[in-house]
Amino acid sequence: MPVYTLMEEAGSWCMKKIGSRFGKAIEMGPNQLTEYAAGVLEERSQQSRFCSVTAAVGGEYEVKEGAVKYPIKLDARTCGCGVWQISGIPCRHGLRVIYHQRLEATDFVSHYFKGQAYKLTYSEHMHPMPDPTQWPSFDLSIILPPPMKRASGRPPKLRKRGKHDTRIKNIRMPFFIAPCINFFCCSSFFFIW
Repeated sequence: MPVYTLMEEAGSWCMKKIGSRFGKAIEMGPNQLTEYAAGVLEERSQQSRFCSVTAAVGGEYEVKEGAVKYPIKLDARTCGCGVWQISGIPCRHGLRVIYHQRLEATDFVSHYFKGQAYKLTYSEHMHPMPDPTQWPSFDLSIILPPPMKRASGRPPKLRKRGKHDTRIKNIRMPFFIAPCINFFCCSSFFFIW
């Protein structure tokens, strides 16, 4: 029963993990950021200090980082680097614009990283299972593996090689054949491999 033991251990590990995260979710407010999102936001806000903002018309901005410029649309929550769209957390360029406009950065984080979504994720939990001695018994026939058949033909001598394996070829030394017995009288001879 090693497979059952493995599955039982995995199940108990998942129950502990989900239970601890459910305990965290109860304490979170609906708009509070998860630990992961708060850490990423803090790291990116430290990196945003090296960017400068130029405002454009209609909620669009240009952020310069070194020699590279990135277009930002604050209403659409997009940045030219693409990190904000992929992660759902404002990138360092977006954070520079948010701080420049004196707005709250947590308002621009995706709702998937907030307490309400976290609570929904861990609201369902795993139920414990009884011991196998308490399971109901069934009268089922025992299923055996199919019988082994010997393959027809001669068994292979070598292992089956992969497509990248190199084969060792027979290496022959070259020799030459002269057209007549007296080698020095004829000038034509050739090599054979």
